[in-house]
Amino acid sequence: MITLRVGVSGAGPRGLGVIQDVGWHTACDVVAVHDDVPGTAKRLADGSQLGYATESFEKLLAYGIDFVVLTGPLEDRLAQVKLASEQSVPCLVHAPVAPDLKTLQEMHAICTEHDVRLGVFVRGQADPVVEQLRRMIAADWLGGVVCVQSITGDDELLRTGSVTHGGDPFVALASEHVHITSWLTSRQATSVTAQTMRSFAPNFDDGGAATVVLRGNLPCTYITSRLTRANAFAIHGTDGGVRIAGDRIWLTGQRPFQGHVFDYETPGIEQVLSRRDLQNAISAHRAASELHGRFARWLEDTDDYPCPIEQAIIDFETVDAMTRAAREGRTIELA
Repeated sequence: MITLRVGVSGAGPRGLGVIQDVGWHTACDVVAVHDDVPGTAKRLADGSQLGYATESFEKLLAYGIDFVVLTGPLEDRLAQVKLASEQSVPCLVHAPVAPDLKTLQEMHAICTEHDVRLGVFVRGQADPVVEQLRRMIAADWLGGVVCVQSITGDDELLRTGSVTHGGDPFVALASEHVHITSWLTSRQATSVTAQTMRSFAPNFDDGGAATVVLRGNLPCTYITSRLTRANAFAIHGTDGGVRIAGDRIWLTGQRPFQGHVFDYETPGIEQVLSRRDLQNAISAHRAASELHGRFARWLEDTDDYPCPIEQAIIDFETVDAMTRAAREGRTIELA
């Protein structure tokens, strides 16, 4: 397989993460980086031994890349996708994918017009542990799924006095878990209720709570906060459940399961796993799961991709409904 040449827009922590992630395989390689902030791209390029850095997105596209990864500000995404599509450069966009649903729909229309592929990078979908859990749920390991719980937090408001992605905590914090929920359950939302709160700063919503009902009357709760650091996800079934938080994974199922990362041996007994103890198995499967490489293989038609733009729009309709439900104070019904 040819190693595809990748350009990265956004020289912050996510841009550095892309460079580190693609080191696990040979499907693609970062060759150039862009950032509008003077000196930022050059510092990342020098520190990562990349051959090219620029403050011009147009020059990044002209460098001879096979696809571009967008990790920078949400307000730049539409213009960047338009420029890339006009030059037939596929885009892989890190979640949250867009500032709002309308922008995402415009991005989709542009890529469709130019017959350019667009995918969304959802970090949890690159996790071999979560991939195994998806297979276990599909195999009826925990019985019928009955509820989902999500808690996400970033204390940037306390640390910096400002917030990313405007005042919408659902776009900034809940988006990735909404993608994960639909990926694990294969169900779409039918209704959404939500509210936000301002307990710290008068100009920003620093938290939110949403209840989403998926098809089959499956309830999901999403709690977000800009005042703490948190990342926990749980999915419960009639005969078991899974909780993931930090380094720990708690599992209870109705039958044994032999997986590619870990085994579950005793039905009905809670098993507690540490990612630290699973590190060798995770590393062994990281190359196949890594999403930038998977996107490269998708472009070459040798692999599938878990979150193409069509699925991203379906998921973002849920996030958009959270925002509208909180703003309008009513339940939003979805098709």
